[in-house]
Amino acid sequence: MRFLRLFPLLILLCLLPGCSLLENAAVGPPPEDYVAEEDGFRYTKSCLTPQEQYVCDQLLAGLRDQVPRIEGLYPDNAMIERAIRAIDRDYPEIFWFSGTGQIETTYLADTPMEAAYIPSYTMDEGLRAEVQARVDDWTADCAAGLPGDASDYDKAIHVYEYLIDHADYQTMDQNSIVNIMVYGQGLCGCYAKTAQYVLNQLGVPCAYVSGQAGGENHAWNLMWLDGVPCWMDPTWGDPVFEGGNPGDGPAYEYFGLTTEELARTHTLDDVVPVPDCTSRDYNFYRRNGLYLEWYQPDGIVAAMETAIRAGWDKVPLQFDPSGYGQAVSVLFEQGQVHQLFRRANENTGAGLNLNQSIWYSTNDEMDSVSIKIPY
Repeated sequence: MRFLRLFPLLILLCLLPGCSLLENAAVGPPPEDYVAEEDGFRYTKSCLTPQEQYVCDQLLAGLRDQVPRIEGLYPDNAMIERAIRAIDRDYPEIFWFSGTGQIETTYLADTPMEAAYIPSYTMDEGLRAEVQARVDDWTADCAAGLPGDASDYDKAIHVYEYLIDHADYQTMDQNSIVNIMVYGQGLCGCYAKTAQYVLNQLGVPCAYVSGQAGGENHAWNLMWLDGVPCWMDPTWGDPVFEGGNPGDGPAYEYFGLTTEELARTHTLDDVVPVPDCTSRDYNFYRRNGLYLEWYQPDGIVAAMETAIRAGWDKVPLQFDPSGYGQAVSVLFEQGQVHQLFRRANENTGAGLNLNQSIWYSTNDEMDSVSIKIPY
């Protein structure tokens, strides 16, 4: 950050008639009872103080108009920085703003008078209009796959699947929805901001959150389905992130998580307070009859039949932590998976090729397995 100090020469100039600095004096602190602009679901902004929200709205006005310099700010750098961070996390639609900039503070002797923010933009207004059209098309294409009466769960799982199917995990310069919606690739911040943007467009409250996962800085989402909070990490749900094949489809372990489940692999930072997510109502496995307490042959056969009839290429299963180890042992070490597929094949008439090897993967952290259907 760069600070501009105005020394005695400026003080002498300000003694001349017509000097606005002395006429207006210093910029006063924002009102403590300020009511923030209502412009949709903005989780990080809602966690700011009223004074910080006031600065946030000042900055937003300039960023939306893409002005080169936003002046007249209260000279409190920490307050400005918190407001900018909230904008970067809450307003993915302002994709022409890089999320960074410089704060310049004007001093009269040793007294800070006012601050200005000089944003860093990633494109001019002409390119911005072109990119907006691409963003609108991507959003419309995604939403077109939803029925008119889609529930919050339907919308969220659809966006999760669509995003994973239309993005590859690749290094990009900015955490922006542009990377996914225009170029089809990006890092975790791009995934999280894209999910946030589209779900909020669909009326599902969704926030961008950050922390650490896998020993690295990471970003994912906190969403409210029917008013109930739960976690989603579309980056970890993408098989490409783990070095897999894009055709493998989403990993559903990272959708509709409780805080306890999330904490197995993720650690939140302390930027904003978050609710304790305890509901398992939006767990993909539970909602689709793919969650079992322990090794239950009939339940596994039913899950296989569900996957076969749905045309899936694999059977996703999740077990209670207390029964996961036994299920993996019986299914794969003892080879019972072949016998169960024979039963499912007889019940569905799928014509499975049961003479070939059956491929599977396990996720010990999330107590889940994925079994390739031997078509």
